[in-house]
Amino acid sequence: MTDAVWTELEKLDVLRERMSLGYEEARKALDFADGDLVKALADLEEAGEGVRPDFSFLHQGNGLWDNVKSTMRTFGHSTISVKRNDTTIVSLSAPLGLALAYTIWRKPGLRLLGLVGAVGAALNNFELEVATKDDTLYDDHAYNFSTDK
Repeated sequence: MTDAVWTELEKLDVLRERMSLGYEEARKALDFADGDLVKALADLEEAGEGVRPDFSFLHQGNGLWDNVKSTMRTFGHSTISVKRNDTTIVSLSAPLGLALAYTIWRKPGLRLLGLVGAVGAALNNFELEVATKDDTLYDDHAYNFSTDK
């Protein structure tokens, strides 16, 4: 049969029968081969020599989700401190500080007061320090600043 005679459904059926694939996986393999059945079969055989390839792509989002969870865990162990001359004036957990900043920003009168206070603090040499309490995230021995230059 020529390519013009083959319908997409027939191509999918051939892929499913020969490679033991589901319709969705067969369709994706055929799409990767630009509709060429022989190329799709060859690609699938190269991919696993009889091993069923995974075209689901569901596992690719796991790395992103792990990064989000790690960032949120670090954020939960962080503190925000206002200091002047190495003396801590106020120290809050980062989630509480973020909630407070959001609350202040939502009220127009407090927003102006907060901005004026921030400018005044900057002019009077106040410092804002964000630090994490979780020591397990960092390896102090990974880079020795005194010897590795």
